[in-house]
Amino acid sequence: MAPFNSGFILEDDPATPRTEATVSFRDIIPRPDHPRIAGIDQHSARSWCDSRRAVEAPAWLINRLDVKNIERPYKGFSADGHPDPSIFHYDEDEGAPVEAAAEAVNRLLDSDALSPELRQEVVKGDVETDDEFRAWSNPELYVNEGGIRLDETTEEVQELVHGVLKASLSPAGYEKALGCTLTNHFLGELVNGLTVLNKHSYNFRLFLLSSSRRPSLDAPWGFTFFGHHLCLAVVFVGRRMVIGPTFMGAEPDRIDTGPHAGLRLFSQEEIRGLNLMRGLSEENQKKAQLNVGMTTADGLAEDRWNPFDERHLGGAHQDNRVVPFEGCPISLFTPEQREEVFAIVEVFNSYLPAGPLEHKMRRVREHEASTYFAWIGKFDLGSPYYFRIHSPATFCEFDFHCGIFLTNTTPAKCHIHTINRLPNGEDYGKALIRQWKEEQSAKGQA
Repeated sequence: MAPFNSGFILEDDPATPRTEATVSFRDIIPRPDHPRIAGIDQHSARSWCDSRRAVEAPAWLINRLDVKNIERPYKGFSADGHPDPSIFHYDEDEGAPVEAAAEAVNRLLDSDALSPELRQEVVKGDVETDDEFRAWSNPELYVNEGGIRLDETTEEVQELVHGVLKASLSPAGYEKALGCTLTNHFLGELVNGLTVLNKHSYNFRLFLLSSSRRPSLDAPWGFTFFGHHLCLAVVFVGRRMVIGPTFMGAEPDRIDTGPHAGLRLFSQEEIRGLNLMRGLSEENQKKAQLNVGMTTADGLAEDRWNPFDERHLGGAHQDNRVVPFEGCPISLFTPEQREEVFAIVEVFNSYLPAGPLEHKMRRVREHEASTYFAWIGKFDLGSPYYFRIHSPATFCEFDFHCGIFLTNTTPAKCHIHTINRLPNGEDYGKALIRQWKEEQSAKGQA
């Protein structure tokens, strides 16, 4: 099995594996008067969102992402409509860096750089019940305002928020998240839209127990950090933590000029997924491949595609979605291929610190017998594709997309979306909080 890598690499690394691309992002950068970006340099994030309400497809998405339209009550992502959070058991101490994360949050809250109004705004409601915790979205459209908007604040506050990320994520995970923000800034440069697309066009919101205004070392608390192509929902319960759902993406998938030239995202997910599919037996390839074409014009079912999620099923505001198991059960794979499936799942979860990642992978491996690998598209070196790894404990999606700012109208290998859902009520730490409450109840009865 190839060595583990976070997926954040430099393109000029001679050890980097490659796949061929059918189109270069340099060939599909829109002209300044293109309808997709016309006038973007005259807009703020808010006014850009307002302007998109007059365009049919973005208006549909804006309405869908509005917090008032979130699915209620929360049930959880599942394969059968009956999510079962009791399948998860978290050890008392999984090595989560709760002390460092809480200290970083307190530095932010205590900073003189944070105005009283902003300090009041960033602390939201209860981590378990507040709907805003589920109101993340990955487009550049600034639909649900609130919390700290980094590009509307000071450099000191920006650094303090990034300090929370650094304290909460693994080093490789933080670099990967940072890579998403830097690539977003690069896109802003490409389309002359830095007021809308930049490395700080992200929101940070803190969620605590209703009885507290500070993060706890024992009780549940969490935060969300989200914006274009990067969404993280992080929950701590003592020295246990959950990160998910998450969205990470890039348009384009690499930076080719400037101080970050050579940065390329998601190469490990991309290449390991393709190599796995190409290495399967012909029989298992047929079981895994749900459709040869990537679009409805190529035979993909109408209900398997929409203009923004495309083939993704686990996107924003899909918290209660029912997605049956599909594709090929990995029980039919060779031992080496099954290990590669778990290696890919580990890449998807690489933002978890070492201890929580180890425990996460243990829970994922417990469901090996009910883990499925599914594929949409061809699997030659040049064609775009989608793949999914799905079990009761994981739901990882990788997809090549059409352009949103770039002009390609069919999927291309320079625009990537990845989604990591946690089925059966593990999203947003719900299963973890449930176990904590049961533990508190048992202590009360002892």
